[in-house]
Amino acid sequence: MFASADKWKEISVGHPAQATDVPWYIKEMEEHKLKPSFRRLLEEWSGIPPDEVVPHIYRVRDEAWRVFPWPCIGHFWFVEQGLLRHPEYPNILERMTSTNPAPKFLDLGTCLGQDLRTLAHAGAPVSSLYGADVEPNFEAAGHSMFRDEDRFDHSHFVIGNIFGDGDQLAGTRGTWDIIHISMFLHLFPLPEQKVATANVFRLLKAAPGSTIIGTQTGSLDAGEVTLKPPAVKPGEVKTMYRQNKETMKDLLEKAAEEVGVKAKVWTDYDEEEVKRLNAKRAAGGGEWGKKWEQFEGEKERRIFFRVDLL
Repeated sequence: MFASADKWKEISVGHPAQATDVPWYIKEMEEHKLKPSFRRLLEEWSGIPPDEVVPHIYRVRDEAWRVFPWPCIGHFWFVEQGLLRHPEYPNILERMTSTNPAPKFLDLGTCLGQDLRTLAHAGAPVSSLYGADVEPNFEAAGHSMFRDEDRFDHSHFVIGNIFGDGDQLAGTRGTWDIIHISMFLHLFPLPEQKVATANVFRLLKAAPGSTIIGTQTGSLDAGEVTLKPPAVKPGEVKTMYRQNKETMKDLLEKAAEEVGVKAKVWTDYDEEEVKRLNAKRAAGGGEWGKKWEQFEGEKERRIFFRVDLL
């Protein structure tokens, strides 16, 4: 449907973004990323011996990088358990564990499926947990990470493009009680974000109480960002649109209106992340800024959001 959206999958062999000397491929995981919760998940859910946890993460990170070199993989974002960070996570977990039958939950842009395993480890029934991704090989990478192919079998992985109309994902429209979206809407220019967001609403069950919850990268100053090498080849043009919390709220409200549902929308910034980045800037000085300015400028923010249908 959109050429610029399709380009994200067209990284050929030898593209600069595949290299491991790019700024978003971190050779050594920062200490703050591996929290006790993720270590417990790997030890208890996946049966990884304690002294093998860190080497295991590095091995599977590189396996996932070969599938597709997303910055969230290079940055070890999957270790941070994005859903667990969300202020609405306790409410989602309560719904997943106290309702019979449990709500049908879709992790959209699931990548390694870390948020699904977080919920399952906390007591949510696997029978209600599904992940969707445009890249089918992330299913095997997720099984490498969590060693649970016997519990999360192939039926829990939906393949599809959020812009598609005739694929497996589109075939599930109108069936999901809760949809989680983590760190992918910001990959696109504004026109594509509008279409993608409306299609997320189409996936949701059109009933009061259905919920969309998520996180995405944004900025205090909303606007278009043009990517620079090595994220693109010299002469290649790709843009993304960074929302702020006000424009994000507007994006979600207008998508609900387009699809014909009434919704209550909440957005806010991840203030804990702001504090962490400010501390890193203070400690790292100008050199840290030069290394990270393309991804973590002073005005960058992570935006939390929640939508409830009325």
